[in-house]
Amino acid sequence: MTTPTRCHVLVERATHRRSSAAAGIRAFSVCRNERLRLPAFLNHYRSLGVDEFLVIDNDSSDGSPEYLATQPDVRVFRTSDRFGEATQGTDWLNALLAEFGVGFWCVTVDIDELLVYPGSERVPLSTLTAYLDRCGYQALLCMLLDFYPAGPLKSSSYRSGDDLVAAAPCFDVGPYEKSSFTLCPSVLLRGGMRERVFYPEFRTRGLWAKIWDTMLYRVALRTPLLRDKAWLRAWRRPTPPCLTKVPLVRWDRESRFLHCTHWVTHKIIAPETGLLLHFKFLQDFHARATEEAARDEHYDGAAEYRRYAEKLSQNPDLTLMYEGSIRFEETSQLVQLGLMQDTEAWAAVRTHRIT
Repeated sequence: MTTPTRCHVLVERATHRRSSAAAGIRAFSVCRNERLRLPAFLNHYRSLGVDEFLVIDNDSSDGSPEYLATQPDVRVFRTSDRFGEATQGTDWLNALLAEFGVGFWCVTVDIDELLVYPGSERVPLSTLTAYLDRCGYQALLCMLLDFYPAGPLKSSSYRSGDDLVAAAPCFDVGPYEKSSFTLCPSVLLRGGMRERVFYPEFRTRGLWAKIWDTMLYRVALRTPLLRDKAWLRAWRRPTPPCLTKVPLVRWDRESRFLHCTHWVTHKIIAPETGLLLHFKFLQDFHARATEEAARDEHYDGAAEYRRYAEKLSQNPDLTLMYEGSIRFEETSQLVQLGLMQDTEAWAAVRTHRIT
């Protein structure tokens, strides 16, 4: 296995002390102009019991690095290098994880992603990771669940530091499509709000279109002699975002994320699952989509962001709500809806701890 590349430029630009060997759970993230969400992000993970944050700031201009530098449990690493040339930030994260994550449980998430798991309102991450260690599990599979406001996006009035769930409490209960995949954790998840709103043609495709997509993505585009052919890639159908995430990993020297945090080198995956509550969709979404489409630093020439920007330009009053939208209550609701997997073993650990 190839040894992860170390990004010494980032390490040398650190503004805080070296990580304490005593820090039990560490969070890693890439940040670009996330000042609006940073206080809620830090508060959430502190409440779960994260001991230390290592954040790579990619040339923010909204005060994000200055704010992070005032936080005693945050180490800031700054780079002006291109996000796309770092495999959408994956290379930066792998470098920091190799430097500071080996031997620890590491939470690797975007600033707009809040991790939850069965019972997370009452049980800290340290209890979960101790349970995973006892059972021999090395990672927790999660699905990215898009949250959105009850009204038009542009009418959202979220203020930095407020409760994100209160501002954007709604989500789609389904449908979500689960299929096998070659990379760990061996499952590809798609569906939900973004498919419904931004990729409606994908949801309504027929059987032959599904067969064609399967052959193209699982065979032709993975064959070395074919996958780089421009004529073949031109036949790709626009596809909704992958919702598979592996945000919680017991990191070792062989560990490496393979594309963002969607895929990771081989790990023993726990039968329990979590969710990443995704708060991309606030009042700043249209401007951010337009900016990211123009920057062209995201996957596939920022095709996803171009689609967002186009849809919002056509309908500036866009609301993501529909008759099937659900309001969040607690993690037990997500288990009951089938969006998260609980087990008797993990429930017994929680019950014993609480009582």
